[in-house]
Amino acid sequence: MVMEDVLDKPSFWSGTVKQILCVRLTAWPIERVRRRQRRRGASGREASGESPPLVLVRTVASRQIVMAVSAEARHSGMRPGMTLAQARALDARVQHAPYEPHRDAAALEALGRWMMRFSPVVSIVPAEETDPAVFLDVTGCERLFDGLENLVHLVADALRRLGISARVALADTPGAAWGLTFERTDRPSMSTSRDITDRLRALPVYALRLDEPTLAKLHHLGLRTVGQVMDLPRQSLPARFGPLLLLRIDQMLGRIAEPLVPLRYLPVIEARIDFDGAVDSLEAIWLAFKELIGRIVTQLASLGRGARVIDVEFFAAYAQVQRQTIRLTRPSRDPVNLFNLLRCALENLETEDGFVAIRLHVVVSEPLVDEQVPLLEHEQYAGESELAALIERLRLKLGEQAVVQAELIESYLPERAWQARSQIDLRPRRRSRAQAPSPLRARCRPLYLLPHPCEVQVMVSPSEDDEGQPVLFRRGRDVHRLRHAVGPERIAGEWWRGHGHTRDYFHVEDDAGRRYWLFRVRASRRWFLHGVFA
Repeated sequence: MVMEDVLDKPSFWSGTVKQILCVRLTAWPIERVRRRQRRRGASGREASGESPPLVLVRTVASRQIVMAVSAEARHSGMRPGMTLAQARALDARVQHAPYEPHRDAAALEALGRWMMRFSPVVSIVPAEETDPAVFLDVTGCERLFDGLENLVHLVADALRRLGISARVALADTPGAAWGLTFERTDRPSMSTSRDITDRLRALPVYALRLDEPTLAKLHHLGLRTVGQVMDLPRQSLPARFGPLLLLRIDQMLGRIAEPLVPLRYLPVIEARIDFDGAVDSLEAIWLAFKELIGRIVTQLASLGRGARVIDVEFFAAYAQVQRQTIRLTRPSRDPVNLFNLLRCALENLETEDGFVAIRLHVVVSEPLVDEQVPLLEHEQYAGESELAALIERLRLKLGEQAVVQAELIESYLPERAWQARSQIDLRPRRRSRAQAPSPLRARCRPLYLLPHPCEVQVMVSPSEDDEGQPVLFRRGRDVHRLRHAVGPERIAGEWWRGHGHTRDYFHVEDDAGRRYWLFRVRASRRWFLHGVFA
């Protein structure tokens, strides 16, 4: 039984039709991270044009799971869902970075606003089950760009110059435009109502924007193309595959409307104060700060957004404009926090000649959603806010790279089990009350870990197996007699990295009450001091 021909019924491309341009971003998270790395300075290998494999990972139950892979990593056999350790086993050169969907979404919104130069109606679709995408309603815009074909190529060329990998297609519905991005062509795809049907039928089934379970069912049944799915009995589709499949087909063919939710136009958020003359009084400058912040906060509140990056310009009468950039850890429109940051920014400036004007400009803002704070967790939330404010002030005083966050990574060796991140994430990671803590986290670890284990001389108690417990250790001229020793805790080495020696760790305490972390290399019987407890 053949599915009834939906094209015989009125569709949204009959008569007056819309023109929808779809930009499907095929490597968005990876390329965002790569752009950030290039801004910080490329490595020698990247500077020569060779990019090492890159994966984005998320920590799940003390395991680092790969969420996205670069083209180089995919060529080496890496796939989303495997662990970072498995990826390293495939290629030891692999680099990794944290998977940050909130930063991907913020960058996607920024790209959508940049694309408003081509159309006033721009809608973004964040990555969930599918690739992220930007939809543009370009109906009527062809007059501004000398035809639709020229407009489509202008968009594709602009993305290419920005270094963004994307598939671009034009159709009469968002679903059809999305589907045509999967055509096997190196050029942007464009359709007309005369040629659309056969082209849509030839598309692979994942061009329907389906979830993974539905795609798995279709694949199991041998259904590979949209046409094969359309030839199935229409009445049986919801019962066998759920309502989403039929909905996507009808949206693609124009039977069901799929309205775009456009981005709101954001006005320029800025404020400026001009003085009658040069002002060098701190009290007067602080009063100006309060006035400027009040104006900025009012504008942000009306838009439901918070500031992430603020440019501050100080104009002097006979000197160059002095600029400071304030980068916030999280979106904020808290007047007290912004005032304190402005005071910190002022400390780095020359103020002898005074200022004739001050200007604030919110360069980057993000939606700020008011969150209901549980009564019993109020102190925790307050502590996180205070920590964020401290980090922002330290960055202004010491520099962007001076404040970092420790991130746990998968490694058996303690000295390799963490890395420093300059992109600090203060979002709370709350554990369910029923979830027990990880055994690894429950073990006692020293507050201070030596950069490199220091070899020491150790005397052990006699034992039948010739291993025994440490009773004394010497470091240089310092001799520590031990009154307590707990262990061993056995940690295996990483043979694939050339660290294949097994270590036996001991938590020891000397006569003075000082506690240390010692380990013995089982193969060589050599002892090392690795950490000091508080």
